[in-house]
Amino acid sequence: MTDADHLLASAVQIDITPPVGVWLEGYMERQEPSVGVHDPLLAQLLLLRRGPTQAVALLSLDLIGVRLDFTERVRGGIAKATGIPAQNILLACSHTHSGPTGFLAGLPVIHTPTDPELVQVVERKLVGAAVEANRSLRPARLGTGAGRLRGLGTSRLDPASEVLDDEVTVLRVDGEDGRPIAVWINYGCHPTVMGYESLWISADYPGAARAALRSIFPETVFLYANGASGDVSTRFTRRSQSFAEVDRMGHLLAGEALKVMETIVCESDGALGGRIEPFDLLFRSFPAADEVQRQIDRSQAELARLQESSASHGEIRRAMTRAEGAVARQWLISELKGTDRIRTQLQALQAGPLTLVGLPGEPFTRIVLDIKARSPHPHTAVVSYCGDEAGYFPDRQAFAEGTYESFITPYRDDVSEFLAERMLQLLARP
Repeated sequence: MTDADHLLASAVQIDITPPVGVWLEGYMERQEPSVGVHDPLLAQLLLLRRGPTQAVALLSLDLIGVRLDFTERVRGGIAKATGIPAQNILLACSHTHSGPTGFLAGLPVIHTPTDPELVQVVERKLVGAAVEANRSLRPARLGTGAGRLRGLGTSRLDPASEVLDDEVTVLRVDGEDGRPIAVWINYGCHPTVMGYESLWISADYPGAARAALRSIFPETVFLYANGASGDVSTRFTRRSQSFAEVDRMGHLLAGEALKVMETIVCESDGALGGRIEPFDLLFRSFPAADEVQRQIDRSQAELARLQESSASHGEIRRAMTRAEGAVARQWLISELKGTDRIRTQLQALQAGPLTLVGLPGEPFTRIVLDIKARSPHPHTAVVSYCGDEAGYFPDRQAFAEGTYESFITPYRDDVSEFLAERMLQLLARP
């Protein structure tokens, strides 16, 4: 191997915290704008290069999600500034529910303000981070590993469910001195420790996990990417909705990530590259207006019954989201009238020993487990909120049970199987 073929790496972290007073995304119940910053919202960029033709960039953002046009502008800017092919640039969001509105313009049912100035500033900062990283590359080695974490996320629909992806996947990037330049962490769970009552800007538990790890490795950039998150949250595991609980949950993730990263042996080999596949997601046929109204009435009556009884907070919250979903379906039917599909994309990216699978929304656990089990690559991580926020991808059981997620999604009840098959076909290509 020549010097030009050695792996080079660099990582940069930037602040993307919005000004106080922005409205926060993630909960319909919020009635006031933000009042302060509890902890900063950050973005990280990891750049890997080998030789003149191989290069990839991984970006992680403390936002609830972005639309595809945002991602394409960022990819285009980075590609122009660094020469990295657009298909080799993977951008994903943590999905914090304590971040700003303005990034989900046009998403059905999500009637939140647009903020073009904030969006443009973040886009420019991300391209600038890539320029900085491209100028500070140094020899590096890669390694990957995985652990298991229980006690942070469970099914938010049924806490007793055994269908859970508790895997914590880690990609470690070391310098020649053996110290970590960057560590990329993948784990699936909604960052919703803080509820709608909180008006404080926060990265939630992923931010707390990064902060804990940086207290040990202050020169290392830690990136977090969500995984099987559509039906997983802290609803039944959190002890409170407080920032002390955010820290506790973040420490759980940090502890497992630390254990994994300290067992990884880094090597310098492995390919770098990526693929993007545009495709259409078809909408389903919706029920008649009178049936939709009956679903609203039933879900609201059930919520009222639980609120008047001694039901647990988790049970009430589940019923509340089901009632919200029934109402949202009514809006969805109205907003999607005259359309039958959306255009989005899948992405596969090879970062040395680890294959990243990017899905443009909120996959349920079963689709993630299916892709991992059937992937032709030995180390595969599924990244949600990747490149686009196209909504929930429930499994058939959720559709049959009439969950909040199945009410609010516009897709057919085979959407999970469809996405899994398309992604596996993409992974199987040479």
